[in-house]
Amino acid sequence: MLGGILAFCSAITFAISNAAVRRGVLSGSALQAMAMSIPIGVPVFLVALLAGGAPGAIAGLPQRAVIAFAVTGTTHFVIGRYANYRAIGAVGTNLAGPVLQFNLVVSLALAIAFLGETMTPLRIAGIVLIFGGPVVVSRETARRSHSAHQLDFTPLHAEGYLCAALAALCYGLTPVLVRYAAQGRGLEATLAGGLISATSATVVVTLLLLAAPGQWRAIRNVNLGAAKWFLFSAVTVYISQLFYYMGLAFAPVTIIAPIAALNNILRIYASRWLNPRHEVFGPEVTIATILSFLGVVLLSLSADILPLPPAWARVLAWHWP
Repeated sequence: MLGGILAFCSAITFAISNAAVRRGVLSGSALQAMAMSIPIGVPVFLVALLAGGAPGAIAGLPQRAVIAFAVTGTTHFVIGRYANYRAIGAVGTNLAGPVLQFNLVVSLALAIAFLGETMTPLRIAGIVLIFGGPVVVSRETARRSHSAHQLDFTPLHAEGYLCAALAALCYGLTPVLVRYAAQGRGLEATLAGGLISATSATVVVTLLLLAAPGQWRAIRNVNLGAAKWFLFSAVTVYISQLFYYMGLAFAPVTIIAPIAALNNILRIYASRWLNPRHEVFGPEVTIATILSFLGVVLLSLSADILPLPPAWARVLAWHWP
C-alpha cells in the first residue's frame, strides 16, 4: 500500500516537472535544463537520507551496488533526462508521452533476461497496446492541420520521437538497476543509492561542461525566465525520483512502474494548466495515452489474481521462456 502511494506521488510530481520543463525550453535549451537540474539532486537525496536517520547507509553498500547506482545516475539523470528534455522541446510533453511509455517494455525485457521474469499473454497484449499509442498519436499531425486550434509552435516529430525513444531506453534501465542494487536492503539503501546516483550524474555533467567551455558559457547565459522554470522543474523531478526510489524499497517493479506511469495521463492536465498554447491536445493524444497506459496495466497484471474460467486461466498461464 505504501509503495503504491509513493509511486502515485512520483507520478504527480513528474508530470508537473515535465510541464515546467516545457515552459522553460520555450526560451532555453535542453542542455541548460539538464545542467541546472542535475546538481540539485545531491542536496535533495542527502536531506532525505539524513532525515531517515541513516547517514552511514552508503558505507554498508557492497561495491556492485555502488557501481549499479552510479551507472543509474549516468543513464537516467544524464542521458535519459537530456533526451527527455530534447523530446519535450521538440514535440511537447503530450506527444512525447506515449513514446516514453516504451520504458516499461525495456524494463520487462531486462527482467526476462536477467531477473528470471517471463513473457505471458497479458504482457504481450500490453506491449501491443503500448506500441499502438504512438501509431494513434501520429494521426494528430493530419488532424491538427484541419483544426481551428492554432499552436504557437511547430512540432519537430523526427527529433522528438527519436529523443523520446532514447529516454525510454534509459528510463527502462532504472527500476531493474535499482532493484538489483538494493537487493531488499530497505529504504536506507535506496536513499543512499539515490544520493550516489545524483552525485555520479553531477560529476559526469561537470566533467562534460569543463571539456566544452562553450557549453559552459551557454549555461551561464541562460534566460532568467527559463532559469526559473528549470529550477522549479529540477526540484519537482528530484522529489519525484525520491518518491520513486522509496517506492521501490517497499514494492516490486511490477507494481511501482505501472503506477508511476500514470504521469503520462497526469501530464495532459499539467500541460493544459501551464502550456495551453504550446502543447498538442486532441482526441488522438488522449486515446494514445489511454491505450499506452492500458498496456502498462496489462504488463503488470498476473493471471493468478484475475477471477477467470479455468479455460481462460490455462491460456493466460502460458509463459515464455
